[in-house]
Parts: sequence; C-alpha cells; structure tokens
Amino acid sequence: MLVVSSCRFRYPYPTMKRFLLVTGQTCICCLAVAGQAAPTPVKLSLRQAIELGTSPNGIASLQLAGASMQAAEARVAQAHAFLYPVLEASVGEQNLTRNLSAEGFNFPTGVPNFTIPAEVGPFNNFDLRLLLTQNVYDAGAFRRGRGLRAGLEAARADITAHREISAAQVAHHYLEMLRADTSLDAARAGVAVAESLLKLAEERETAGKAAAVEVTRAKLRLAADRRKVLGAASERDQARLQLLGDLGLDFTTSLELADQLVFTPSDVPDAASAVATAFKSRGELAASQKREEEAQDNEQAIHLERMPTVFAYGDVGPLAAVITHTVGVTMKVPIFDGGRRNARRAEALTAVHQQEIQQRDLRRQIELQVRKAAASLQAAAAEIEVCEGSVTLAQEELAEARRRFEGGVASNVDVVDAQAKLTQARADKIAVLYTWNLARVDLAQASGTMGSLELPGRGN
Repeated sequence: MLVVSSCRFRYPYPTMKRFLLVTGQTCICCLAVAGQAAPTPVKLSLRQAIELGTSPNGIASLQLAGASMQAAEARVAQAHAFLYPVLEASVGEQNLTRNLSAEGFNFPTGVPNFTIPAEVGPFNNFDLRLLLTQNVYDAGAFRRGRGLRAGLEAARADITAHREISAAQVAHHYLEMLRADTSLDAARAGVAVAESLLKLAEERETAGKAAAVEVTRAKLRLAADRRKVLGAASERDQARLQLLGDLGLDFTTSLELADQLVFTPSDVPDAASAVATAFKSRGELAASQKREEEAQDNEQAIHLERMPTVFAYGDVGPLAAVITHTVGVTMKVPIFDGGRRNARRAEALTAVHQQEIQQRDLRRQIELQVRKAAASLQAAAAEIEVCEGSVTLAQEELAEARRRFEGGVASNVDVVDAQAKLTQARADKIAVLYTWNLARVDLAQASGTMGSLELPGRGN
C-alpha cells in the first residue's frame, strides 16, 4: 500500500480526493498528477474499486441517473407549490382620454342645460394593487402531485439500479485484470520451467548424452512460453486501462490488485431464495412499481378533473386616491369538453397497462438472470474440481518425463509435450476460476446484492 505524507496540494482532479478517501491514504498528490506515472503501484481491492466506481462522480450512467432524480425533485417541489397561495403586486399610472359617445353615453339626460360631453380627459389614473389567489379544492391537481412523488421514488430506485449496474461493470473489469495478472504469473512460471529444461538439455548435449535437436526443441518451447508472457502482459495493460476508466483515475496510475482469483466454496443460496432476494432488492423492479403507481395516479387525476374546482381570490390597493378591494370565491364545474378528457384518460389507462406488462416481464427477466447465474456458478464449481485434477496430473507427468530425460531413458520430446499440457491445464484452470468468480458477480448483480460482494485478499 502506497502511503505518502500529508501536504497542502489542491486536488486538480475530482477523482483524486475520492481515491484518497477510499484507500485511506494521507495524500495522493504524488500519485495521479497528469503526465506522471505512479512511483509505486497502488494496491486496490474489489470493494474499494466498487466504492470508487459507484461514487457520485463515477460512471457516467450513474451521474445521469442522479441528474434525473434532481429533475424529479424539482417537479415535486413545483407540485407542492400548488398548495400555497400566490401573492402578486402591480403598480401603474395612466393618462387617459375617453370618448363617451363611442361608449354609448350619447342619450339625453333630461336635465335642462346639461348634456353628456362627447369626451373626457385627459386625466391621470394611479393604481397600486396586491392580488392574492389560493386554490381551495382541486382533486385532480392533488392526485397529480401524488403521482409526481411516485415518480421521484422511481428516480431514486433508478439510482440504486444504476449503482448496481456500475458496481457490476467495475467488478467485471476488476476480474478481467485479475485474470490477466494470474495468467501473467502462470506464463512466467512456464518460462522458468522452460529455462530450466533448456539448461538441462544444453548440459546433456555438452556431456554428449543428448542430440542438438533436443536443445533446439527446448529453445522452441522457451520461445513459445515467452510469447505467452508478452500476450498476457498486453492483456493486463488493456484490462488496467479499462478499470482505470471505470474508476475515473488517471490512466498513468499503476495498480496492484489486492485480491486473488481463487475458488471459495462458500454456501451459495439456492435459486428460489436468490430470486426472492432479487424481488426485494432490485432497483429496476422498485422503479417499475413506482412508475406504475405514477401512471395510475395520472389516470385518476384526469378522472378527478370532472370534479368542481374552487379557488379564492382578493385584491386591495389605491385607485385614484380611493382604496378599492375585491374578495371572492369561484367554483368551476366542467360540463362538456368535446370528449378531450375521456381521450386523455384512455391514453393514461394504456400507459398503466403498459407499465403492468413491463413489470411482469421485468420480474421474469430478473428470475431468469438469477437462475442462469446460479446454474453457471454450479457448473463452474464442478469444472474447477476437474481442472485442479488435470493440473496435478500434468505436473506429475512433467516430473516423470523430466526424470526419464535426466536419466537418459528418453529424449525431451515427452518433456516438452508434458510441459505444453501443464501450460494448457493451468490456462484452463484460470479460465474456470474466472468463470466462477464472474458467475458470483452475475449472481450478486441479479439478486441486487453487489454491496456485499468480496473476493479473498492475497495471503488469506
């Protein structure tokens, strides 16, 4: 674990501070400065990688889900504002001239020597007014606000779902790098064996106990094993870059994975209990349920628009030096709208039906994911036992062939063949171990329990 002393460095990248908090280091300024490679590999466990990848500034899909939740919160706040009165103020001054004849004041007054003038003005009119309106009863609007709150809960459930998806993505790439690390170690072990066998062949040739072709054969085997090392190293670099991309860290950061790719025969829940856990934990299902509630509330809100709506209003202010006011209550009763409301309600009922279909299909998909992951886990567990036996047998065959070659009983053809079999057996075992751990990740994602997923650390 890299630990450096504290300093007053201001983090130029938001992810640096997050990485510091997760890994428990004092300062990261010397680790992830742009354009500089890390002086020492940073040790990272699967749990730490998931915490980094699922932080608010982690994978983009998780950030977008957070933005959607903020938009839903704004819509709910807007619906809540409907419950409060609206207070407005207005002020104005006018200079007016009015044509009374045009407005109908052209009749005889019946008063001698008094006629209505054709026009009045100009005159000034100053008006300062406060206007207060308050919704008293609107059942449709109240129900629509309830639907918006259900939409907010759906957005929060979406964040949970995206966090699980992001965690699974990080775990997959972590396992890919762990597999590449294990393959690289196995390839280097193969090179070490090939070098020892080449040395043995050269010694026997010098002593006149082996032909030159046996040295050539050993050199070819060594060259093949060295190519495997180069391929495994390239695969590891690719996996490291992908993992750093998920974590939002600088691509020059050097990583050392703290976990190991091993078989942990722990108690695996049966498919039925895993399905039950998934139905309780999966954010996608919770979001679907809340969206169905939102659709139902919207449909009921349209239906309640048939009800009368009541609102109160009042204003007060000076008008031409006279304080005037208005106070009133208005009730609106919908009578006929040409079928618009029925059409909107039919559309809303269709949305409710669509949500019901989607939720049933989602439940089946979740159950399918859980059962497939559980089946893969069981198959990989059985295959691991076979691969471990194959590695043991290949090691015994290589040891026997080497003894025969050292004793001069046989050439190194059997040795090279046994070495190739051992290399393949190790590769098969690594592949099955990767499949086993990948199935664990898939089962955790399918059951919504990525937060409890861990791998054994090195040395455990």
